Amino acid sequence: MPLIKSKKLDDSAARSAESAAQSEVGVAAMSTTLVADIGGSKSRFALSNSSGEIERVLVIDNDTVAGLDAAVAYYLEETGARPRAATLAVAGSVGGEEVVLTNRVGWRLRRAEFAKRFGFLQLRVLNDFEAIAWALPLLGAAQTRPLGEPVAMREGVKVVLGPGTGLGVAALLPANGRWHVLASEGGHASFGPQRADEVELFTRLRDACGSVSAEAVLSGPGLVRLARALDPCAASHEPETIVASALAREPAAHAAARLFARLLGRFAGGLALTFKALGGVYITGGVACGLGPLLDEPQFRAAFEAHPPYATLLKTIPTLLITCEQPGLIGCAAVPNARALTA
Repeated sequence: MPLIKSKKLDDSAARSAESAAQSEVGVAAMSTTLVADIGGSKSRFALSNSSGEIERVLVIDNDTVAGLDAAVAYYLEETGARPRAATLAVAGSVGGEEVVLTNRVGWRLRRAEFAKRFGFLQLRVLNDFEAIAWALPLLGAAQTRPLGEPVAMREGVKVVLGPGTGLGVAALLPANGRWHVLASEGGHASFGPQRADEVELFTRLRDACGSVSAEAVLSGPGLVRLARALDPCAASHEPETIVASALAREPAAHAAARLFARLLGRFAGGLALTFKALGGVYITGGVACGLGPLLDEPQFRAAFEAHPPYATLLKTIPTLLITCEQPGLIGCAAVPNARALTA
């Protein structure tokens, strides 16, 4: 009898331990959120805890997976994580039940089906630059650097823009002791010449792609278009090749990159005026980060400030390059608490 009693006690203890372990796993799953920044060429995934910290970051080349579902499934299989919540930042419009990525053909999700497939009890889908905007108050000196001469930081509206596969834009507004993000499709606004030496260039761009938007020139593909418009006989290159050649001071690539920096500065200055972004204008995106040293040259800030009659105002607005690799993930992790941040 004692042996039987002892076995029953052992079984009971084992069941209790198993139940406690399952409970801990359940609590961990409920307090862990999958965060993802789905870009045109790469997707970044991580797990976020209740305090907004991110861990287990994994970057996936989008060409290596069949679609968004496959990318998420791969990350969850690799990490063994089973989160019950997800916050996804995607390059595209996020207003409806179906979300279609702007710069990734065939990548889409239907919210209800997607949540059911992966067991998400809560699913947030944000525009990718909306997510980066939520991250801006959390970025310190180690994650940004000034472009041009440093300008004192101050409170106020912040704007972020980023040339990458496309051109994203968003603003972060302080109001009533809280931050509010204004998502935007500002990258698709029409864009044209301002200087005499740009007129023929933009004529070539219109001939090549029809209506010219800011994104048509201020993006990875846009850098290629600029190089081709400057020298129609030049060999076609990938954006990465042009960036590397520009940094090596190869004449044709360097000319294209300097023009890109000038146009980027002009567009950023226009956004600073549109939102009266006294809190700063932040630049991100693969192309801008690659061209970083060239953005320190005078043409970027000169073009940023050349918006008469407000050059004096623009001189007081800082421009910063985001140097950390995962601002979108930081923003996704911040969303549950971001609205409570004071300005």
